[in-house]
Amino acid sequence: MQTNTKFSAPTTANVELTEKCNARCLHCYNPWREEHMGVNSQTIDTIKKTIDKLKEAGVFHLIFTGGEPMSKMEVLYEALKYGKKLGFSFSLNSNLMLTTDAKMKQLAELGLDHVLTSFPSIDSKENDHIMQVKNSIKKIERGIINCTNNNIRVSVNCVITKSNYKNVYATGKFVAKLGVQKLFVTRAVPPVYSYDTEKEPVVEEAYKLTHDEAKSALDQALRVKKETGILLGSLVNFPVCFLGDLEKYKDFFGRGCPSQRGDRININATGTMHTCVHEEEEYGNILNDNLQEVYQTKMSKWHDKKQMIYKGCEGCDYIPTCYSGCQMVAIAFNGKFGSKDPLYVGPNAVSKKFLIDEKMFSELEKKLDDPNLPLKINKNLRHRAEKGFDLINIQWGNTISVKNEISSFVQENKNKELKANEIPFDKPTIVFLILKNILQNKDIDIGKELQSQGLSFNFETLPYFKSVNA
Repeated sequence: MQTNTKFSAPTTANVELTEKCNARCLHCYNPWREEHMGVNSQTIDTIKKTIDKLKEAGVFHLIFTGGEPMSKMEVLYEALKYGKKLGFSFSLNSNLMLTTDAKMKQLAELGLDHVLTSFPSIDSKENDHIMQVKNSIKKIERGIINCTNNNIRVSVNCVITKSNYKNVYATGKFVAKLGVQKLFVTRAVPPVYSYDTEKEPVVEEAYKLTHDEAKSALDQALRVKKETGILLGSLVNFPVCFLGDLEKYKDFFGRGCPSQRGDRININATGTMHTCVHEEEEYGNILNDNLQEVYQTKMSKWHDKKQMIYKGCEGCDYIPTCYSGCQMVAIAFNGKFGSKDPLYVGPNAVSKKFLIDEKMFSELEKKLDDPNLPLKINKNLRHRAEKGFDLINIQWGNTISVKNEISSFVQENKNKELKANEIPFDKPTIVFLILKNILQNKDIDIGKELQSQGLSFNFETLPYFKSVNA
């Protein structure tokens, strides 16, 4: 709702428990792996201190990752237990090859309800080659089943390069049959350790996806969705101008860049802080430094559009949603931030605009004509006060900024049964709060796609919601 705000601290943190990993994925973003992979890990003491620092800063959601976090089960168990005690929501990034039914049952009992796993290709030889693990598909399949058997939702991240983009459809169909709830089609970011930034950047051919190749991967995913109902997304931002037809490619639009938006940071197993998980630059150590101070000073360039937005994007309506695509991809190709994403087309190169289901929108407005329409406030909301505005976290990593008066009203009326005429905001704002699942009515179904969103959908940044934005 407020799209030009600067936060005092992140809302979400990737927390690496260990550098140890049982796979060596060719596209892995961890810059330390060639030097000291497996050497550094969190201890129970350091993970508790890290979580304490994140709680102090007002972070809502933790993503435990690695390396392979399940190679340090005792630390993972303690992290979930302690995080739950302090009121965090959390998820896990894991290749799932080390799972057992017993392990996943215990993790579920500790509150884990979501895992993101990697699945590059349905081609067994190719998957083994990419992950550098023998029989990798069987191991991942077993891990997915161990999760779903214990009511843990699974999302699959299919990282695409020139070598595997043609297999997205077959891969998606396979994981959908296993009960995977969401398929992310994510273009590979050239690892920053694969070139010397003091010289001309050299990007391996595998990472040079053409526009047609990238679109082919997305089209295959859309076919999977049509046939299976699986949810779709991407974990690396596509330039909006590349997508073009936002009605067709809406599943891959709206996430933007969580790091540029100010939502996310990454913490290594040593406590070293980065703004983006793909980034090599270090900004201090959470165990020794003040997170808010580091975030507001050393990391501030990430939140500065003058430094991070490509000049060719100037004047585009979609900058608050797009952030010039992925700037870690751009720096890999061009050697500097604020440069052109290789999939860039041009400002405002949108052939069809994104529209939330117009029928649903009009039906919501019609329902609001009834002054006695019962509404209640989502009881699971979390809040954080900022300077001049507030943050509301709806679930997981889904946090929005709102005017103080909206946050105050929500907090003051949290346990009350309300009627539409008691909500002191205009219709667009009320509709927005319903779509964001802040206001609820048992007879209003916003659909599983909106309900399942974390950081993947921020439609409040669209130009169509200017009347709602502060």
